[in-house]
Amino acid sequence: MKCMLTSCALAASLAALTTLTPGNAFAQAGEAGGAGGKVVTIRKIEPAKLRTPEYQLARGGIVSQTREWGQITVLYDTTPKWIDELTFTYYVHVKGKEGSGKINCFRGDVTYVNVQEGHHKSDMYLHPSTITRFGEVDRIAVLVSYQGRLVAIDTVPVTNQRWWEQMTPVDGYVLNRMETPFAMISFDDYEAIKPKAGPAR
Repeated sequence: MKCMLTSCALAASLAALTTLTPGNAFAQAGEAGGAGGKVVTIRKIEPAKLRTPEYQLARGGIVSQTREWGQITVLYDTTPKWIDELTFTYYVHVKGKEGSGKINCFRGDVTYVNVQEGHHKSDMYLHPSTITRFGEVDRIAVLVSYQGRLVAIDTVPVTNQRWWEQMTPVDGYVLNRMETPFAMISFDDYEAIKPKAGPAR
């Protein structure tokens, strides 16, 4: 199965967002890890827009029109030799659009398993319909938890204000890559995702 991924330039609102540096005060909030280092260090948060990837069967097929997804990629480092589970919680604030009601903040989380020491990437997505209905992304916060402790926080744009705590975020709109057409793209660049628990029977 061949895959072609087409990306486009950031929307004007995303282009105004700045990337993070270790100077962010939140970056100092991490718990100490092995050998006196942090468990997790967030190096950068990169918002972008991507076209839906096109998968083509060997026997051919019809190429449908693609739409733009919102993508948030986090570059991070870990210091323990192995981490059993590491949870990222994403808060995404959007510019409210007329008719979208009071919904302007979304939350989603993803848990990675068997994370080895080194450089890593995490990413989450907003469906094209979510952006069309509710507006473009203008603020992002990423919180990382390890063994029930908060070990890293960073934001775009950089701020020391915990703005997400003043809002009522809505779950179910920020999707991990396995919930999107991007699941098989650069598969080995990302850690294994722990499946979400289903409803009790």
